[in-house]
Amino acid sequence: MKRLIILFLAICLGTLLSFAQQPAEIRLVVETTGPDETPLRGQLLNVTSNDYIRCTFLLEQTGPGQAALTLLQARSRQVRPLTLPDSLPAGSRLEFHFRFQDTDSSCIVRFGTDDCRFEHVFLNQRNLQFNPLPGGCEGLQTSVLDIRREKPARPAWPVILLIALILAADLALFVVLHVRNNRRRKVRPQDPIVISPHRYVSSERNERNGIYLFGGFRVIDSESTDITARFSPILRELLLLLVCHTPKGGISSEQIKTTLWYDKDEKSAVNNRSVSLFKLRNLLHGVGSFDIRSNQGRWVLEAASELVDYYRFIDLIKAGVLTRSQTEEMLTLVEAGPLLAGFNELWADTLKADVTDSILTALTHFALGLNIHDQADLLLDVCDAIAKFDSLNETALALKCKACREKGNNILSRQIFTNFQKEYQAVYGEPFPREYSEIISA
Repeated sequence: MKRLIILFLAICLGTLLSFAQQPAEIRLVVETTGPDETPLRGQLLNVTSNDYIRCTFLLEQTGPGQAALTLLQARSRQVRPLTLPDSLPAGSRLEFHFRFQDTDSSCIVRFGTDDCRFEHVFLNQRNLQFNPLPGGCEGLQTSVLDIRREKPARPAWPVILLIALILAADLALFVVLHVRNNRRRKVRPQDPIVISPHRYVSSERNERNGIYLFGGFRVIDSESTDITARFSPILRELLLLLVCHTPKGGISSEQIKTTLWYDKDEKSAVNNRSVSLFKLRNLLHGVGSFDIRSNQGRWVLEAASELVDYYRFIDLIKAGVLTRSQTEEMLTLVEAGPLLAGFNELWADTLKADVTDSILTALTHFALGLNIHDQADLLLDVCDAIAKFDSLNETALALKCKACREKGNNILSRQIFTNFQKEYQAVYGEPFPREYSEIISA
C-alpha cells in the first residue's frame, strides 16, 4: 500500500512538471510605409485566448520624435512613452519584443537604445494566441512575426525517468511474487484446506464385531464381515427397537405390534414376531453373545456394551462429567456421525434428538475445560465431533479457530471461519453477525 501511494504521488508530480506552462517570447518587426511626416497610430498586436481578446498593444505618435505604447488589459491601462527618431523614412524597421510567463508576464519594446517595460502583467491562461494587426496601424506594416516558446528551466525528464524506474521495479516485483505464489499453489494447494489426521480417534467400526448405530446401521460378525445386508427391513427395525429401548427397560409386545405389524390381527402379529425373533437370534449368533428375552412383559436385547456402540454411549453419558479417556472413547464412538443416520422412522426422531443434545453438552463442557496451549490437537478432534452434530455451533467454531492459530496455522483458522460464514448465510439467509477478530478474542 505504501509503495502504491509513493508511486501515485510521483506520477502526479511528474504530470504537473510535464504540463508546466512554458514562457513565450514574441518578436514583432514592423516597417514604416509612408513619408516621414506620416503619423504612427494604430494597434500592433492582439493577445487572444479561446477567441477572446485578453489584451491589445497600441502605438500612437504624440509629437515629433515622440510616441506612446499603450497596453490595454481587462483591469488595467498602462501607458509608457517611447522616444522615436526625428524622422522615419519609408522602410524603417521597428522591433518589438513581448515576453509572457505563467505568473509574471512582461512586455519589452525596443527601439535602438530606448525601451519600454510593462511589468507584472498577469496573463495566467493557456493557449494564448498572438495576432499581429498589419492593417490596423497607420503607416506601419508587419514584416516579421516570430514566436518562441522557451524550455523550462528545470526540465521534467529526470522525474519522468524516475517514474519509469519505479514502474519497472514495481512490475518486476509483481512478476516475482506472482511466480512464487503460483509455485506455492502447485506444491501446497490450499483449497480445500483440511485438518491433519486425528491423533486421539481410532475407529474400530470396520474391524471389531458388534452392532453399530452411529453413522448408520451396521453389523459386523465375529469374522469381521459386514452382514448388514442380511437383515431385511423388518428384522433391521426390530433389532433397532430392541437396542434403543433396552436401556429404558425394554419394549412391550404391543409397541412392537403397533410399530411393525399394525395391520395384522393379534394372532398374526404374534406369529410374525416369533418368526422374526428366531431369525434375529440366528443372525446375532455369529456376531457375539446376545440374548433376546422378555423381562416382565417387555422385550430386551442383553449384550456386553462392547458389542453395541449405543450401549457404550449410554454408559458414558451416565458417568456424568467425562474424563479425558472417556472423551477419547466418546470421540471414537461418534466419529462415524449421528445416531441412526439415514433411518427416518418417526419413532426414532425423539431418540436421535436426545442423543445429539447429550453429545453436544458433554463434548462442549469438556472442550471448554481444555488447555489450548497444551491440548490443541485434542481440542480440534472434539470440535470436529461437535461439528458432525451441529455444524453451526459457534462455541466449536471459536475453539477450532483458536486451536489452529495456536498450532501456527493462521490461514487455516481464517478459512474455517470463512466456510462457517458461507454455511450460516446459506442456512439462515443472512450474514453471520460476528467478525473473525471477535471470535478469536472471545
